[in-house]
Amino acid sequence: MTPSSLAITYAEHSTKNDVSVTGLHYPLTEKEKPAAELWVKKLLEMAYGTAQRRKRLKVLINPFGGKGSASNLYKTYAAPILAAACCQVDVQATEYRGHAIEIAEHLDLDAYDAIICCSGDGLPYEVFNGLGKRPNGREALAKMAVALLPCGSGNGMTWNCLGTESVSVATLAIVKALRTPLDLVSVTQKNSRTLSFLSQSFGIIADSDLGTDNIRWMGAQRFTYGFLVRLMQRTIYPCDLAIKVEMNDKKAIKDHYRTYASQEYDPLADRIRVEATSQSPALPELEYGTVEDELPKDWEIVPGQNMGNFYSGNMAIMSKDTNFFPASLPNDGLMDIVTIDGTVSRTTSLKMMTEIPAGRFFDMPDVAIRKARAFRLVPHDKDGYISIDGEKVPFEAFQCEIHQGLGTVLSKSGHMYEAEGPK
Repeated sequence: MTPSSLAITYAEHSTKNDVSVTGLHYPLTEKEKPAAELWVKKLLEMAYGTAQRRKRLKVLINPFGGKGSASNLYKTYAAPILAAACCQVDVQATEYRGHAIEIAEHLDLDAYDAIICCSGDGLPYEVFNGLGKRPNGREALAKMAVALLPCGSGNGMTWNCLGTESVSVATLAIVKALRTPLDLVSVTQKNSRTLSFLSQSFGIIADSDLGTDNIRWMGAQRFTYGFLVRLMQRTIYPCDLAIKVEMNDKKAIKDHYRTYASQEYDPLADRIRVEATSQSPALPELEYGTVEDELPKDWEIVPGQNMGNFYSGNMAIMSKDTNFFPASLPNDGLMDIVTIDGTVSRTTSLKMMTEIPAGRFFDMPDVAIRKARAFRLVPHDKDGYISIDGEKVPFEAFQCEIHQGLGTVLSKSGHMYEAEGPK
């Protein structure tokens, strides 16, 4: 607003799946100015609600991820929207694998409100682990929100938090997004501890993803191809599996989801959470120890000799049209674990693939679903694949436990994923 005019900048659809910045200008007389100021105030309140305006953003661009187009996608579709929203932006390109860990570990937490990753899910994985490596890891993870602009081959965080694969629409959502507490999972292998925000997989899902790097030229179809090849071979992945189960009844899980979903977003609860971390700023201790410790006696032993698929989710949507964990919740302190026997028929396995986008996968009798606080998995084979947030880790025993509300993301709703819950 100037002494003589009113400018309204807004986003409108430029194509079916994208938005772009446009504007209107109106001349103002001195007499009209007080009414215009009141109108602008009301308009901004309606547009932003309780969301923070003029966010201060550290933007990290992975120039190597996906098809190598992240930088151009950001400049073309994201930068104009952030500028129009008067966001303060500091852009930095990552130069090597693990660079985002170093950036997040040493970032000035008071200078930014959020870290925006222009990449696939690999960069948020690094950012969470960089924040967690700080001496005040718990405090850093609570204060600094993380968001993803979908510029990679896997954009699970964007689908879950912002509900889109469009860079421009995701940027607009980030501008108006709400801080959202997010459960994070500690993953231990031997003497290492890392943080996971999305998923942990072993079996046909991990094998089909990480075991098809040699055919990346196929794009997203390489996963489907890898899955079908392994399915036809009736591959099984023997292991020892123990789970700290909280719920294993599908009706109880659905009731738990609906109770959580009925709650309303509470910005005060987030402020209380962040302030509480100053009293205990370090990363939380492991309640169940590591994979090297004795197995707790109250964990459920799950037969794993014929394991076909083990998949543990901390978010609902793993990729486009793949709402694999419909009962997953951002901040309930529970991970959702799916196990499927490798001896089920090929027909049943193929049907599972089609039932996921249809929303009927959850209720299939051959799909075992548990909500849990922790698990330990020990592979029997010497070689294979274990995937943590889509990243390959050593093929050896690993243990996971969840920490309620340890991390922070930006989301549209402030307390739910942009995914349809269990039917």
